[in-house]
Amino acid sequence: MNGWRVARIGGIDVRVDPSFLIIALLITSQLWSAFANRSLYPKLNSSQVVALAALSAFLFFLSILGHELAHAGMSRLLGIPVLGISLYMLGGATYMSNEGRRPRDEFLTTVVGPLSSAAIGVLFLGAHSMLGLSDALGRILGYLGWLNLYLAAFNLLPSFPLDGGRLVRSVVWQITDDPSLATVAAARTGQIVSGGMIAVTIYSVVVSQNIDTIWVGSIGLSPIFLGLIGAMLFSGATQALQDVRRNRALDSATAAEVMSPPPPAIAADLPLGEALTRYLDGHEGEAFPVTRDGTVIGFVSLTTARGVPADRPVSEATVPPGAVAVAGSTETMTSIVGRLGHHDVAAVLVMDGDRLVGIIEPSDVNRFLERTGR
Repeated sequence: MNGWRVARIGGIDVRVDPSFLIIALLITSQLWSAFANRSLYPKLNSSQVVALAALSAFLFFLSILGHELAHAGMSRLLGIPVLGISLYMLGGATYMSNEGRRPRDEFLTTVVGPLSSAAIGVLFLGAHSMLGLSDALGRILGYLGWLNLYLAAFNLLPSFPLDGGRLVRSVVWQITDDPSLATVAAARTGQIVSGGMIAVTIYSVVVSQNIDTIWVGSIGLSPIFLGLIGAMLFSGATQALQDVRRNRALDSATAAEVMSPPPPAIAADLPLGEALTRYLDGHEGEAFPVTRDGTVIGFVSLTTARGVPADRPVSEATVPPGAVAVAGSTETMTSIVGRLGHHDVAAVLVMDGDRLVGIIEPSDVNRFLERTGR
């Protein structure tokens, strides 16, 4: 997950992607223009106008966060670990573990998001109606009410990776019992829907030469912005298809098919200072096998060597095999790639019993995918 960490709720990191600032600025500027109209709000001064516009953007941020927390809450109820939440231009994303997930889990964790947005929208519009506010506060409540209803409807579009696309995926998954095929179906549907959005933009701007804003309640959407959203969704759906092809290739390959020759082994009784000069210096994040009588007894790296006197044998700076990322030669690449993505793991060492037979780095994975056309 990228972006700035802004909160930690219930042990879940909440991050904001820089693209979220675009939609926040659009909302702020739209309401700032409205509140700055002296004929509508003669009593508001400049600082109040800015404060109300910023308040609207902050309440929208909380609305999106509520949508994502609904996903996270349902995930935890179903026993699925939540890895984090990220807010970006099109809304947000809740990252969950794929381990043990079923079509039913996918459906339930997804559908609560749009339902929560719809409920938030109804609450805002209900408050607007009950309070009968015609001033700036009333405009904010009405605006956010429509915005959340729009968000709920938008997320239900059958365009992967939106919630609607994930609902399509859960249904196809339930029918076919094939999550990869379900992802392909949802992504293809997403390409069709987003392609339609782009076509509407092209027709409106090029053929009809009409760029007037379309209004739904208090929310305005220009055809150009619609096309921008469509392009982003099309890119997301296409990336999902590429990920499926990539994962299929990795799932059918073993470590032995991808690995490069192993790094040089270091004798256990070699002085550490000599090992640093000959092997370790300049290889931060890499681990080298340590052998005694031809058997790998562990691994040494710059990290494990810290604090050990240079005149001591390498064996005193060695950690056991289980302390570094190790894989068997017949292990599938799917699990190995998952290990490469964790923390500071720069490479996975491939073992055949006590014998080191190879090493897998991200560059090895990329070369394999290029060879297979993925």
